Amino acid sequence: MKAPKQAVTAALATWVARTPRIRSGRALALAKDAFKDITACMLAGARDEATLRVARAARNWGAGRCSIVGQAARFAAPGAALVNGTAAHALDYDDNFHPMAGHATAVLAPAIFAIAEARGASGHAVLDAYIVGLEAQAFVGNGVNLTHYERGWHSTSTVGTFGAAAACARLLGLDARGVTAALSLAFSMAGGSKLQFGTMAKPMHAGLAAQHGVMAAALATSGVQGVAEPLEGEWGFRDLFAGATSPGYRPRAIGQPLAIERYGLKAKIHPCCASVHCAVDALLALREQHDFSVREVERIDVLVNRVSYDNLRYPDPRTDTEARFSMQWAIALALVQGRLGLADFSPAALRRREIRAWLPKIAMRQTPPGRAHPAMDNGREPALTTVLLKDGRKLARYAQRPKGTLQVPLSVAELDAKFEDCAPGRPALRRLLAGLESARTIRPLLALMRRAPPRRRSPSASRAVQGRRR
Repeated sequence: MKAPKQAVTAALATWVARTPRIRSGRALALAKDAFKDITACMLAGARDEATLRVARAARNWGAGRCSIVGQAARFAAPGAALVNGTAAHALDYDDNFHPMAGHATAVLAPAIFAIAEARGASGHAVLDAYIVGLEAQAFVGNGVNLTHYERGWHSTSTVGTFGAAAACARLLGLDARGVTAALSLAFSMAGGSKLQFGTMAKPMHAGLAAQHGVMAAALATSGVQGVAEPLEGEWGFRDLFAGATSPGYRPRAIGQPLAIERYGLKAKIHPCCASVHCAVDALLALREQHDFSVREVERIDVLVNRVSYDNLRYPDPRTDTEARFSMQWAIALALVQGRLGLADFSPAALRRREIRAWLPKIAMRQTPPGRAHPAMDNGREPALTTVLLKDGRKLARYAQRPKGTLQVPLSVAELDAKFEDCAPGRPALRRLLAGLESARTIRPLLALMRRAPPRRRSPSASRAVQGRRR
């Protein structure tokens, strides 16, 4: 086996270690919005059955100084990152990141919180580590996607691990050699298949990536090393996880511009898989434009690319986790009630006859070979939604980017409404998040996050999801 050139990982590690602390006002503002959004998602997911079961297991691995969202217990940093990452992704309400083709903040924030709390790091240091970790996710993700994702890898738990390792290494102040070691060890921990979509393992993937990022950086701090070039070359990450047809890495593009400023984060306004969002947005826009009633609709057809079609494998969902990966369920909700909320993805909601009656009347089709919808930055999962009315009219709308992207952002009022839906009655927490870059230490924020959220029935508690996958 030929020894690979060592330029790729070395370039990323050098940038992570040596770039000055991020002070761009735009980058910091976008990062603060991301932390506000993920904090709400973590609190909403704190009582999900997947989160509670992961916490039950992690409790047996030892106590520590790191907070667990919604619980009084304190775990060691790896366990805290695992539990909090699972909570962040439990309801699939957390953001997406275009180059990663996965969920960025659900991985990065829990890992950063764990390291930052143990060290008493400042809010600015936390935001800086986040922006740097996001840059690493973008670099690795752009090098392997979409080939990597379409092969079946869940990028949240593969690419996400590299970003978490880079963010934690940044927060720990590792030099370029130490960052290289952290990235190399992250390579040994990266894994996770999209086969787990619709099960408790799917949200746990975010927790595992956060945990592995913490562990990789901590092991590197202790002097553990791996190969100097884990990303490129034979048997490297790109070779094994994507192959020669993948785009390849662009070291000169690191930080030019910052990934957070180029792509932003895709904050979700619908609590389900991002693959349905463009289709739902298009349907809601058609309803507003043409003012038709539910009774006037004969059927609905949605045309999507392969990446969305493969993700949405449950036309007749039987569990709440399956419903989050069902185009039919999401479109039926949007048609009947004009919105999708957390309560619509629960065992009780799945019994609603007026929603289930529409499932056979909603078709999802894949674009034919060579005629895929065009993709662009933050527009990887477009959809053409067509509504056939009983009077013979056919109404169609194409959506390229979902609401919540950098190009079609959520308003401050929409972000606040989402926060209140996920974490009601938390004004002090919202104030701390608003001033995060000025916080001398992150610990008061995490202390407020330990407060138990209001009790609600867990979206993962249905009997069918316990131990089986349809």
